[in-house]
Amino acid sequence: MSKAHWGWAGGGAAGLVLAILVAWGRFPLVLAAVSAVALAGIVVLATMSNRPKLMLMFFLNACLLVVAKRDIGGIDFVVLLSMLTALITAFGFAANKRTLNATATLTPGNANFGAVHFSLIGFAVWAIISTLSNSQSLLSLMPWISGITFAILISWTPLSQLPSFASARRAVLAGGAIAVTYDLYLLGTGRALNVGTFNAGRFVGSLGDYELVAEFYGAIILLGLTAIFFDNSRIWRLASGALLVSSFILLLATQSRGPIVILCAVVPMLALTSAFLFRESAGKTLAVVGGLTVAIFASIGTLSTLPLYARLTSIQLDGSIESTLNRASVWDYFTQLPGFVESGLIGNGFDYPYEQIGTFPHSLYLWLLWSGGIVILVFFVLLVSLILCKLLRGIFLRRTASLSAAVIVLYILLDEVKIEAARTSPSVCFLWVVLSLAILASREQREL
Repeated sequence: MSKAHWGWAGGGAAGLVLAILVAWGRFPLVLAAVSAVALAGIVVLATMSNRPKLMLMFFLNACLLVVAKRDIGGIDFVVLLSMLTALITAFGFAANKRTLNATATLTPGNANFGAVHFSLIGFAVWAIISTLSNSQSLLSLMPWISGITFAILISWTPLSQLPSFASARRAVLAGGAIAVTYDLYLLGTGRALNVGTFNAGRFVGSLGDYELVAEFYGAIILLGLTAIFFDNSRIWRLASGALLVSSFILLLATQSRGPIVILCAVVPMLALTSAFLFRESAGKTLAVVGGLTVAIFASIGTLSTLPLYARLTSIQLDGSIESTLNRASVWDYFTQLPGFVESGLIGNGFDYPYEQIGTFPHSLYLWLLWSGGIVILVFFVLLVSLILCKLLRGIFLRRTASLSAAVIVLYILLDEVKIEAARTSPSVCFLWVVLSLAILASREQREL
C-alpha cells in the first residue's frame, strides 16, 4: 500500500472514530467538524510531494498571514498551519529513503552548506535559550521557528524536489494578489484607516500597521517588477503589472516614506543591472522603467495633493541619520532603557513587553539586540551576509533569480533599519519568506 493510501486509510479511521463519538454524544458537533477539516488537511499535506508543499508555504505566508491574526489559545492559527506544513514536509523528507540518498549526491551544495545552516540553527537555538532564560513561553517564538524551519527546508531539500525560483515567485505573487484584493476592498470602503492624533488617515491595512503594510507592498512591487523583467509567461507578466499598480496605490495610501525612498534607489539599480547583464531583455527592461517614469511624472500634479507628498518634502537631509529617518527621539529613548543597556548575550526574550515600554524600538536590529542579545544579532547578520554574498556571485554569473532575490532582500534589510517585522507574527513569517526566496535562488544557481 502506498503512502497516500496509508494516509487516507488512517484519516478515514480517525474520521470514523469522530463520527462515533458525535453520535454517542461524547463530542461536540462543531468541534468535530473543525477537527475533521483539520484532519483532512493533515492527510492532504502528508500525502503531497515536497514541491507542492513548499509552494503552498510560499503562497500561505504571502496571503493568509498578511490578514489580521486569528488566535486560538494564544497561537496564530495560520502560523500554526504554516509550522505544521513545514514539520510534515520535514518528517516526510526524513522518512523517505530515496530523498536521503538524493541528499548525499548534492555535492555542489555541501561545500557551502555549513555556514548557512549554522546561522539558521544557531539563531533558532539561541532564541529558545533567550526565551527560556527569561522565563517566557515558547509560544512567542512560533512565527520565528516556523520561518526558520521553512528556510532550513529550502536549504536542505534536494534540488530535484525544490520548486524553481520563478514558480516560488508566482506563488508569493498569487498570495500577494489575494492580500491586495482584500486591502483594496478595505481602502475603498474607508476601513482600516489610522484614527490616531498624529497619523490620522494613514492606511493600516489588514495587518493593522501602516509601516509594515507599506514594507509588504513594496516587496510585492519589486517581486512583480522582476516577474515583468524575467518571467517567461506573458500572462504572468501582465498579471504582475496589474499587481504592481494595485500595490503602489496601497503603498501611497499608507503615506510611508521609507519604502518609497528605498524603491526609488533600488528600482533604477535593478533596471540598469538587468539591462547590462541581460542584454537580450534590455529593451523590454528599459521600456518598462521608462513607462513607469513617464507615468509617475505625468501624475506629479495629482501626487502633489496627497499628504504623502508633504511628508516626502519634509525629510531633513542635513541632520543625523536618526533625524533624517525620523527616529531620533524613539532611538534615544529605547537605547537608554536599562533592559537594552543590560541585554548582554542572552537578551530579554522574544516576548516583547510593549505595554511596559510604551513603544517599539523602530528597528529590527535594535529589537534583536533587546530580545536575543548580541549573539542573536550576530547570527542574523551572518545569515543575511552569507545570503547576499551568494546572490552577488550569482549576479556575476548572470543569473536572473539571484538578481531578483538580491534586490528584494536588500530592500527589506534597508527598510528594517527603521521598522521591525517582529511587531506581528505575519510580518515575521513574511521576512523569512523573503530570506527563503533568496536561499532558493542561491540553490537554483548551485551556490549553496
